[in-house]
Amino acid sequence: MRKKFVRYIATLTITLFIVLTPLFTEASRPILIEGAMECETNFLIEKLQNPQEQRIGGWRFISGDYEGIPVVVSVTSVGMTNAAAATVLGIETYHPFAVINQGTAGGHDAALHRFDIVLGAETIDLSAWVSKRENKGADGRHIELRPTYYYDDGIEKQEVELKADSELLKVAAEEGKNYQAGKVIVGKISSSNNWNRQIDRIRFYNEKYGSSCEEMETHAAAHICKNYKVPFLGIRILSNTEVYNEDFDPATGLACQQYVLEVVKAYAKNKQIKTDA
Repeated sequence: MRKKFVRYIATLTITLFIVLTPLFTEASRPILIEGAMECETNFLIEKLQNPQEQRIGGWRFISGDYEGIPVVVSVTSVGMTNAAAATVLGIETYHPFAVINQGTAGGHDAALHRFDIVLGAETIDLSAWVSKRENKGADGRHIELRPTYYYDDGIEKQEVELKADSELLKVAAEEGKNYQAGKVIVGKISSSNNWNRQIDRIRFYNEKYGSSCEEMETHAAAHICKNYKVPFLGIRILSNTEVYNEDFDPATGLACQQYVLEVVKAYAKNKQIKTDA
């Protein structure tokens, strides 16, 4: 009888270990936070406990804990290619629970000013377009956006707009009610390697495609996360807007990072993400 009991306890222990270990491992996976420039990442890095820096190729990653939450900060550098490459490396190396690409942006929506934040319910690639066939002229409004291609279980798919993870978006929107430096809206983030200062073009992108703001990384990171099926959200703060002739203010980068950390805390609480003891 005693031997049967011992075997039962041993079997139960092994079974629990097999079942629960993946759950604990899942809960300790980090949240990957991306930013292109120092003014978009320095505060995040300063807030990490036990920071460990790693360089992979030309890209910099700093892993650590933020209030008991495993976090990796990725300094992607500027541009679509850098963002895509850093996101691939970050996912392959750290296997994050979710990815947040955040930082500064230029305004498209006339309802927005500096320090207002856009949560990217969708992202679009403003560099991917086809023009109408015309023998004369070069009107940049005569275009249609082309889709982004990605794979879903080996099947190639295409979408013009890539959607954010619904749960991340919901948490960020709820946390936006506590943001004091401006307002937080759910909108559309446009990405390309261009910096557009033409008011008519800005108005066109806003009116035709619903673009809230423009920057140079978010859609590329969203594209990679789509392929990997990793939850993703883009968060962008207006650092400048040509609509109101408001010039770039690097202090907006700090405000965005502070808000993002509040989003991370709320999301980690919902998902029970925490550092292994």
